[in-house]
Amino acid sequence: MANSQPAIPTQEVLWKQYELHVGLYKEYLNLLLKFNGFCYAATGAMVSYYFSKPEIPWMKFSLLFPVLMSIAFALLFLYGASQSEYTRRELFAIRDALGLATAPEYAVLKVFLWLSAILMLAVGLALAA
Repeated sequence: MANSQPAIPTQEVLWKQYELHVGLYKEYLNLLLKFNGFCYAATGAMVSYYFSKPEIPWMKFSLLFPVLMSIAFALLFLYGASQSEYTRRELFAIRDALGLATAPEYAVLKVFLWLSAILMLAVGLALAA
């Protein structure tokens, strides 16, 4: 008969999990900045191109890419913000099991994800209008 109690992780396993979560936190923030930078650079380039050729009637379709990209990134950021609470709880549980006083605050990432999503939606809707 199998034991229904989950195995208690060792200190070594907890440290590896903690290190993994801290590394993921840093990488998520880095990726968020890169996604934002790429999106705004691409959007700026496409809007500049759009305004450089106002006499061409189908030029308005050049804005389709930044509109779709902004909306897609906004949805991705909203999903990430909604899922970050689970990771935050797990990281804090590991912190408590290790007896540490502090851990990276995932709420900062969540706020940045929400702000980025709101800005992306605003840009996408403004370009669509």
